[in-house]
Amino acid sequence: GSSLIGSSLSLLLPLSIPELPATAAMPLEAQESQAYANIREGVAAEKLAMEERPGLDMHDLPLRQYLDEYVVPTLLPGLNAVAEERPDNPVEWLAYYLLKNNPKRSPGQKASSEGQPSEATKT
Repeated sequence: GSSLIGSSLSLLLPLSIPELPATAAMPLEAQESQAYANIREGVAAEKLAMEERPGLDMHDLPLRQYLDEYVVPTLLPGLNAVAEERPDNPVEWLAYYLLKNNPKRSPGQKASSEGQPSEATKT
């Protein structure tokens, strides 16, 4: 019964807690780095690791990050608009919406006409 559980637990628990090495108690500055044999290499590597790097090009981003940054901010409002409008041809209506609301479109470019998709795209 319960005596078996108690004896099993005592087997799992360590009899004594091992002491930490003396270096663990020292401040980090006092500990000697073991990552690099040459301290200058370590300092150079740390400096390189701390440098600012340019952001990734959109073609180098992971897929999820690319979609979150470049597609979803325009697509989601378009899908919401389609859900509210419920046009007869939702794909064509959404395509027009996306073209009209494309944040990457240059200022001189226009969608084929202003306003919402025409009645022709709703049928």
